[in-house]
Amino acid sequence: MRALNCFGYPLEYLNPGNWPVWEQRARRAGAADTLQFIKSVRTGPNGVFSVKLHHEHLEAFVDHEVDPLSYRFIQLQRRDLVRQAVSFARAQQTGAWISDMPERAEARYDRNLIAAKVDAIADFNAGWTSFLASLGVKPLELFYEDVVADRRGAMQRIAAYLSIELPDASTGEDVFQPKAQRASNDPTEVWVERFKSENRGAIGQCQPIPGYRHTPKARRLGNGVRQTVSGALRRFGLGA
Repeated sequence: MRALNCFGYPLEYLNPGNWPVWEQRARRAGAADTLQFIKSVRTGPNGVFSVKLHHEHLEAFVDHEVDPLSYRFIQLQRRDLVRQAVSFARAQQTGAWISDMPERAEARYDRNLIAAKVDAIADFNAGWTSFLASLGVKPLELFYEDVVADRRGAMQRIAAYLSIELPDASTGEDVFQPKAQRASNDPTEVWVERFKSENRGAIGQCQPIPGYRHTPKARRLGNGVRQTVSGALRRFGLGA
């Protein structure tokens, strides 16, 4: 999006690892407001400013942006939650959060870590949906798989949503070419299938998996008895 020179420079400015850097830059420039300083240096020639937000950045965004509802929201998700969780877990282990970053450590399969990422991503997605719906905001919804399959089409949809004119095809041709893929020894597919297989085995033994926690039968019966007794006491005016 940055290379097209019409969508601003959408980076994670509110990321806790990036924000202090921008605060220092703003102070050196004599700016009193960090986000306004970022806008002054990262707004595109057509007047568009954009920012990439993960749900955990939302609180900081609302804190620092005086008019958060002046933005148009593009909600990007992945259909394959497990594959996204595997990528998330690998990035946390290796320190390579984007494809251009070198890996600083070796990634190891960790079912519990991947499961935690599945739950976290589901929570993030639900958080965005709740936040936007409660404000009556209708975002442009995109899926990562569709963007990868048709980059030009995705940019055209975004441009139409924002009422922005894209550059001529000849000037932006290279932008839509896919980046180099990961090495052939990338374990993602193996990990995805292993994770699903292990969860299928776990559910057969009533072991916890993302979205499911087993409650022992004795505890369920105990809860049912307590609820029944509590209901009876309320009917007789004896409950709290």
